[in-house]
Amino acid sequence: MTAPHLHQDARSDETSAFAPVPFWARPAGVTLIVGGWMLIHALIAIFFEIAINADDAIESYMVQSLELSYVPRNPPFFDWLLWGLQRVVGTGALSFAVLRYALLFACAMLVWRVARRVIGDPRLQALATFSLSAIWVIGYHSHRILTHSNVMIVAIAGAFLTLTALTQRRSAGLYASLGAWIAVGLLGKFGFAAFLGVLLVACLIEPAYRRVLFDRRIGLTLAAAAVPLVIYGWALYRLDQDVAAATAQTIGATGAGWDDVLASVVSALGGYVLPLVFLIAVVFLPSNRGEGPAPDDGARGPARRVLRTIIVAGIVVTLAGTIAVGTTSLRDRYFHVFLLLLPVYLFAELERLGGWRKRVGLYLGLLAAASLGVMVARMAVPLWPDPRLCGRCMAAEPLYKLRAAIAGRLGPAPTLVADDRTSAGRLRAAIPGARVVIVRELQYRPPAREATGCARVTGIVNGLPRLLLPPAGQNTLEMSVKWWSPMMNPHRWSDWQMTILPPDDPLCR
Repeated sequence: MTAPHLHQDARSDETSAFAPVPFWARPAGVTLIVGGWMLIHALIAIFFEIAINADDAIESYMVQSLELSYVPRNPPFFDWLLWGLQRVVGTGALSFAVLRYALLFACAMLVWRVARRVIGDPRLQALATFSLSAIWVIGYHSHRILTHSNVMIVAIAGAFLTLTALTQRRSAGLYASLGAWIAVGLLGKFGFAAFLGVLLVACLIEPAYRRVLFDRRIGLTLAAAAVPLVIYGWALYRLDQDVAAATAQTIGATGAGWDDVLASVVSALGGYVLPLVFLIAVVFLPSNRGEGPAPDDGARGPARRVLRTIIVAGIVVTLAGTIAVGTTSLRDRYFHVFLLLLPVYLFAELERLGGWRKRVGLYLGLLAAASLGVMVARMAVPLWPDPRLCGRCMAAEPLYKLRAAIAGRLGPAPTLVADDRTSAGRLRAAIPGARVVIVRELQYRPPAREATGCARVTGIVNGLPRLLLPPAGQNTLEMSVKWWSPMMNPHRWSDWQMTILPPDDPLCR
């Protein structure tokens, strides 16, 4: 979806006026540091976190088959990727770690390519890329709760990069690539549509970008995006999946007062931009005399102004929309749509301000310390899963200890019945070869297959009264299992039940 032209800098490192460039700001250094960050977090997910988290669990349940659409709330591109990956590496934590950090790596490298077109100094380009880790939704929450959003942010960065490249050299290939990014974005998460809306407004305001939109080759963009989106729309129609109703359900209760709505917006916005904005302000603004400011560059100015319009318009639209609807369901991760490229814009403005060169080391140190703290916190959860530290501590629950009992009673390819999608998906990740269904499913249900046995498993939502009374005339096995928590005394325990069901039971079909 990108052309070689996208990988060329407006000004190469060798000819940069800011040479010599330190290793961490060169292409090899940026790639190594970003890749190392991803690898460490992937290893934590694989070797420390012994069960998958809630959002991953829902997708684990969904991808038991390949479908054009699963549920109307989310488009299917993430599930397609996960389904294909699990055919290769299995259904366990490895598949989720590989996909999550491959997407985050792709996003970071695309953001770096954007930074190289908006910012002149390679050191600030690298800082803008590394600063993605200071956006709390990426630096912390992305390891725990984000799935479809990770596809969307890759598409946001890719679409903006391609559009910016078109302002410098227009070609049929780049226009088609832009359409492909749009299709990936909309098939990744519906929120991408909001990004497209503000991006269109920002491009119409900026002459260099407006000329790109009014080129007749924009038809290639529309055609490349339309083909997969029409197929997906046809699937929604055939499956009678109502996206509008699902969106309304996500928004939740409406009619809240403007003060509650405003508080919700401020909280979500603050949750997204912090600690990024705080770190930049504390490190670079005090006593800044503006030494060595960069003049406004005619080549980079249009992209910077478009980013500014996206950020400002996005915040205004979000505030107006939430007040109009009266919802308090806004979450910090929703601001991915408008603020993903905020680090690039902030460092572009800092370059124009000047006075930053002597403070780069301090900023890098603070970023490294914050990243190390997140890594330590992630490792602490399975080592010390105290409810005061992590609540349910889902990543530390030893669901894998069910394998021996299930294999002994039900064989290698059982059908397991769970209470909800989260429980079902966590069971499937822990029990290779299992088909997992839930008691009451109104949308997606995994296709039937030959099974070596069937049982209902309850109690895997730890700490909640989800155990059932043993059904009359049926065999129920009760299990109490100690958590692997070497730093915690007394240890935590999980209580599970497995009720053997006959193969012809309606729950097993």
